[in-house]
Amino acid sequence: MEFVLPINAAKFRSTNETWNNLMLNDPWSVGYVTTLIELAPFVKKEDWEKFYYDSGAQREVLISKLDENIQRQLQDESLVRKSRDEVAKLNFDLKNLNTQFGRSVEALHKKGQILYEAVKNNGLSLTPDECVECVRFRVICETWNGVIVRERNTIETLKKCFPHSVFRKVPGEMDHTYAVDYEIYKDDKLTAAIQIKPKSYTGNAPYIQRARSANKHKNQEYFNKFNAHVFDVISDSKGNILNREVLKDL
Repeated sequence: MEFVLPINAAKFRSTNETWNNLMLNDPWSVGYVTTLIELAPFVKKEDWEKFYYDSGAQREVLISKLDENIQRQLQDESLVRKSRDEVAKLNFDLKNLNTQFGRSVEALHKKGQILYEAVKNNGLSLTPDECVECVRFRVICETWNGVIVRERNTIETLKKCFPHSVFRKVPGEMDHTYAVDYEIYKDDKLTAAIQIKPKSYTGNAPYIQRARSANKHKNQEYFNKFNAHVFDVISDSKGNILNREVLKDL
């Protein structure tokens, strides 16, 4: 069962561009959510949400034991305030405290407040609570709806179309680096990779166009390294493939 957006859809959409510009969706800010959601066989969406918050609370305990200067370096509310070069200098174990853990309820509330301050004058009378819900829905709910519901149903559809191929989910870091969700193998040979996206990904809003452009660049880097093309598979939550022409490419 999917999460349902509890606030006005137009208000939610109005925060998309700001959410991306503030880089609140970056793994540094919320963790590799597509990896986190694969760590346990969640039966109910509520189990996933609790796991994410609990993981965030565990992260905060670990960080609290570190030097105060290190704690400041791990501040994760917004990458706009921190250069990527600064993040890159941190050692692997410290980076993992941000990328391999969820966030507590309180941490998501802080991100909601940052979002509110950036969009409160956009003419739609967004409230702080609505902005907190925008953060929660993107981080927790859209991950469940996209990975558990849409992605898995879509893979089941593709398996029926290509019974002799193997579809392998890539780790979250690889997804973030190359904009790839699954790799496709036939006879143990990599033949292609795919991104599974909702219909909204085909829209013309500026932030969507920028996302497609950024992903196209990442896909080219994937091809340069692995010599396999990346294709977009557009599907609905039931796994119905909306751009059927991609099946010929695969």
